[in-house]
Amino acid sequence: MHRHGTPITLNDLIYSIIPNLNSAEKLVFATLESLIETASNPLDILKRTDQRQAFGLEVHRIRINLEHLLDRYRTELEAVLRSEGEYTGPVVDPDPQEADAIRSAVDIYIHVCAFQRGERPSPVPRREATPPKRP
Repeated sequence: MHRHGTPITLNDLIYSIIPNLNSAEKLVFATLESLIETASNPLDILKRTDQRQAFGLEVHRIRINLEHLLDRYRTELEAVLRSEGEYTGPVVDPDPQEADAIRSAVDIYIHVCAFQRGERPSPVPRREATPPKRP
C-alpha cells in the first residue's frame, strides 16, 4: 500500500487501492453488524449504527472522487485493464478532492489492518477534521 506523497499510477489505483478499500469496507461493515447484533445496551447499538452510517458516507465520498479521477483517465484506464495489469499506466495527477479520497482510502485500509492485528480498538477510523486553509 502506498504512503502519502508517493506517486500513484492507474495500475496502483485499480489493482491495489480500490480492492483494498473494498476489502476494508466489507470487514468494517461485517464487524459493525456483528457488534450491533450482539449489543445489549441501546446506547451501544446507537453508537455502532451511527458509526456504520458515517463510515458508509465516507466510503461513498471516496468512491465518487475515485470515479471522477478514473473517468478523467478513461483512455489510459482501458489500456491498463486490457493489459491485465502489465501496463502500469501514467502517474495520476489528482485534484485536491481526488487526492484526499486516495489518502482516505489508504488510511482506511491501514487502520483496518491495524485493527485486525489488535493494534486498534475499533474497526472504524476517525476522520480528522481538515484545518481551514489560510488565504
